[in-house]
Amino acid sequence: TTLKIPYPTATPAPPPTAVPNEATQTAQACDKQPYTVQANDTLSSIAANYNVPQDAIKFYNGLSGDNVFIGTTILIPLCERFATPGPTPTATLPPPYQAPPLLLPADGAAFTLANDVVTLQWSSIGTLRENEAYQVTVVDVTSGEGRRIVDYVTETKYIVPTSFRPNDNLAHVIRWWVTTVRQNGVDEQGQAIYDSAGAISEKRDFSWVGVTVEGEAGETPNP
Repeated sequence: TTLKIPYPTATPAPPPTAVPNEATQTAQACDKQPYTVQANDTLSSIAANYNVPQDAIKFYNGLSGDNVFIGTTILIPLCERFATPGPTPTATLPPPYQAPPLLLPADGAAFTLANDVVTLQWSSIGTLRENEAYQVTVVDVTSGEGRRIVDYVTETKYIVPTSFRPNDNLAHVIRWWVTTVRQNGVDEQGQAIYDSAGAISEKRDFSWVGVTVEGEAGETPNP
């Protein structure tokens, strides 16, 4: 008896598995939402409503043009949404300045007609920033709160205008103090708006006589 040995049968190799390209993988992984085109819809309005680029909708739906038709269902690629801007960060304000130490005039100083110029002086609290200044307040206590000056300087001195000198022969008590402020915009008239930027200094007084008192020494009486 002759033993017949069959020839081995070749096992066919499995077909190669198709590997999707990067664009296909991205499209498959993208979260998409169906949308049925309504009357008056345009591709741009749909894109704006979903905050998605118009070209992204065309890509994911195989559209070659910008036309969409009523009743057609298209896919909105939510993964392509524009980033939503976060809240505008709040500027961090620097720590408040210390109260400016007052120098001159000394508390209780007296000024007469011989002193046409009254200069207020104080020590620096450091280097002021571009939008910062010293706020100087001068009040005629004798005349009342209605007669006052509020002015802004970047130097450490302020010359009181001679127009603020009293116009009678009384020794008026003038009170003054200084603080630091920071500009925060302008008003409707274009005037700067200031916010407090530090502590208020001590308050000092000086007296100021406005006109010559009859009978003062050195005055020649009428014959």
